[in-house]
Amino acid sequence: MTTLPASAVNDTDLRTHPNREESGGARLVRVTVAAVSDVAPNLRRLTLRGPGLASLTLTGPDEYLGLLMPAPGQTVPELEAEGMNIRAAVAALDESERPGLRWYTVRHFRQDVGEIDIDVVMHDDHPGPGARWVSEASVGDDAAIWLCNAIWIRHASRPLFVADASAVPALRAILEFTEDHHPDDLVKYHVRVVAHSPEELEPGLAEEWTERVGSLSILYVTPGLEAEAVCDALRRDRGAGHPAASPEYLWASGEAGMTKAVRKMAVDEWDVDRDFADWVAYWIEGRPRP
Repeated sequence: MTTLPASAVNDTDLRTHPNREESGGARLVRVTVAAVSDVAPNLRRLTLRGPGLASLTLTGPDEYLGLLMPAPGQTVPELEAEGMNIRAAVAALDESERPGLRWYTVRHFRQDVGEIDIDVVMHDDHPGPGARWVSEASVGDDAAIWLCNAIWIRHASRPLFVADASAVPALRAILEFTEDHHPDDLVKYHVRVVAHSPEELEPGLAEEWTERVGSLSILYVTPGLEAEAVCDALRRDRGAGHPAASPEYLWASGEAGMTKAVRKMAVDEWDVDRDFADWVAYWIEGRPRP
């Protein structure tokens, strides 16, 4: 079940927050679409291939990257950015050559053949620029990825993972990475997933992991109610004395409002150290996040 071979990660121990700036190497990697598949009715997988991927080093299993999507008939121009501020570099380009930019995470990395998979949640009712490009992508299309950073650390004996559908690919990558490199850690993990329907999720999450981790639950909720639903569920866990609601470390990823609410609860109500309450906003309800 290797998600990331050990040679593809700077440090498989990951006791401290990884840092792309310290790893060196080029950030812009040119790729070509090698395959497109639907792993669930509302979840599309892009396989990207490029010679630069064979020597790529990631900072961790939940590394996020900017997918640079050129307009039809164009390629991604050369880009230079201070630190990780690729948004400003893209915005500075003339509109006629400006690629689209959206953020995704690594689902699988096959370093030996120079391939990476990313999974994209598709919404027919209000697709964003990324989903529109992905819905039309075909084998042979050119694109590029801008390497950023992983977030997760192996810090504590009671980690809590909270993810919406957009963050489940990263969550599954963390679980598989742990099974490959630190299998004894899995029984400490408490996992809470919130989604709109099973059609947004790669099949098999509960079947594959419920018996391997400390606890796992999936909440299916009406769009817009994710933060309320997951916080209410965790407060019920707290009231019942469940270890999921007494974490030493929090990894919350997905929609900005949901992740912020979970982090606030963990820090303000449960006294989780702010330095060990990581939250990543992959998207913002009702607003584009370039």
